[in-house]
Amino acid sequence: MPVSGVLEQFLTYWHSLPRENGSVALPVRSSLKPSHLHDRLPRLALLKRLDRYNVTATMICTEYDTQWLGPTVGMNAFDLTPANMRENTAELYGAILDQPAAALIRETVHRKGGKKADVASLYLPLANKKGAATYIVGCTVYENRPAYGTINDRLILDHQRVRNIEFIDIGAGLPIYSFKKPTKPTPHLSTEGRWWNRFIPAKSRAGSSNFEARTPH
Repeated sequence: MPVSGVLEQFLTYWHSLPRENGSVALPVRSSLKPSHLHDRLPRLALLKRLDRYNVTATMICTEYDTQWLGPTVGMNAFDLTPANMRENTAELYGAILDQPAAALIRETVHRKGGKKADVASLYLPLANKKGAATYIVGCTVYENRPAYGTINDRLILDHQRVRNIEFIDIGAGLPIYSFKKPTKPTPHLSTEGRWWNRFIPAKSRAGSSNFEARTPH
C-alpha cells in the first residue's frame, strides 16, 4: 500500500464506508462521519466540483458531524490556482472523479511565514445523493513530522512543486494522467485574512489551540 500512518487509516476508513450499488460504487458524502476520525485527523478538506473550473473548497473540523452535513461554504479553488496550473489542476480533479480513483500527492508547500514544508495529501472521491462522483475529501499531513494532528498552517496547495503523484485503484482501475510540471513556478500565493476566515471551521475544538473560532465573511 503506497500510504501509511494517518493517511492509511484515512483510506481504510473510506473503504469501510457502506456502498449502495456494489463494491465499486462510491460512498455518498453523508455516509462519512468526520467525528469517527476526530482522534486521528484534526480536519478534512472538502471539494465539490460544479464544473471543470468551478470547484468549491472548504475545511471541515472533524469534531462536528453537523458541519459536514451542512451547506458547503467556501470559495472556488481555482481562484488560488496560478494560470500555469489551471489545466493540470482540472485534469487532476477529473482523474479522481471521472475514473474514479484515489490520488496521493507529495509536494513542497509554503507554510505561514513563507517557510517551506514537504507534505503528502490523499484525495478520495465521494458521491452525491444521486450517486454521481461530485465530491473529493482530502487530508494533508507533514511528511517529516510525527505530530500530524498539528497541521493547521495556511497551506496553499497550488501543486506547482509536486514531487510525485500516485493513483490508487479503488475498484475502477487507474486513470491516465500526465502531470505537466511548470518550468518556472509563479510566486506562491498569499491569503488575506477575510478569505482564510471563510476557509476554516467556524467551530473550535474545546481546549485546543489548533482551531480558532471564526465567523465566515
